Amino acid sequence: MEPHNLKQRGRQAYGGPETLVVVNDEYDDKSAPGAEFGSYPSRVPGTKGKTYGAYPALAVDARDAICDPTDFAAVSLDAGVEGMLRSRDFVITAVLTLASLVTRLYWIGRRKAVSWDEAHFGKFGAFYVRGQWFHDVHPPLGRMLVALAEYVAGHNGTYEFKSGSAFPDYVNYRFIRMQVSLYGIALVPLAYLTCLQLNMSRTMATLAACFILFDNALCVMSRFILLDEPLLFFTAMTLWSAVSFQRVSKYGRQFSRRWWIWLLMTGVSLGCVMSSKWIGLFSVIMIGIATVDDLFRKFCDRMSWEDLAQHWNARVVSLIFLPLIVYTACFWVHFRLLYRTGAGEHK
Repeated sequence: MEPHNLKQRGRQAYGGPETLVVVNDEYDDKSAPGAEFGSYPSRVPGTKGKTYGAYPALAVDARDAICDPTDFAAVSLDAGVEGMLRSRDFVITAVLTLASLVTRLYWIGRRKAVSWDEAHFGKFGAFYVRGQWFHDVHPPLGRMLVALAEYVAGHNGTYEFKSGSAFPDYVNYRFIRMQVSLYGIALVPLAYLTCLQLNMSRTMATLAACFILFDNALCVMSRFILLDEPLLFFTAMTLWSAVSFQRVSKYGRQFSRRWWIWLLMTGVSLGCVMSSKWIGLFSVIMIGIATVDDLFRKFCDRMSWEDLAQHWNARVVSLIFLPLIVYTACFWVHFRLLYRTGAGEHK
């Protein structure tokens, strides 16, 4: 039985693990899916004007596709099995990641004094290291990641990170900054992968990633001990997961393993982003609006009540309960780590 959303759009997909073909009565050769990737579709004799073409950037495994194999001929994909980065995409992603490492890590220790909000978040990390209670307005995940970086760097929690003061010799501030900057470094490859899932060409996806790569504000924030890098990383993960899920939901088999993986990744990312800073709630609103729109479209497409109920249940569990579990778990770890008396206990 064919997925309703594919049937409505007149689009089908078929193939084995290494074969995938897209059928669409609505496009011509120039506007066909895959044309912008250099994989132009071809006319198959005896198909009454239907157009067949490879879909290089499909976010579903060909094994998840459902259709009637008698409707068309199969076209082998040179791009390889979907779900694994093709060689060209791997090279582009690797180059972008290396460039991001350079722009974020080059001379990261040049500023040897506590700068900007390092005075706050570095101090909070030190509180976690020595287990001393404190109060802050933001959720704890971002601060705990800073504390993890300080712990790995060997900080004993005694330095107070006073604004403008020079780091003492026993604080490996370079290594702490390098660990926190990894979240900012990951933004560049995530931007490229997200744009590919949005059906952009490699050229446009690379250009979008370069905007992130050379953005001065992002470069600066990634070079200090701040909460912004984890926040932006989890926001980017949320967007990438949500876009990937939408493509699987649109072109693949509903409730398949890949479908569930991307939906659950979206839920976990949402939990992490709202556990880092309160402004992460805007990501929750964004995903919420997109989810309601998707479910409303399924209702308008006259999907059966049973199937619609299954979709609602999947979204409620994955995008409401799972983020709340992640959020609660972060606070559980927060309270477990801060076991000593400290300032702000009355708040």
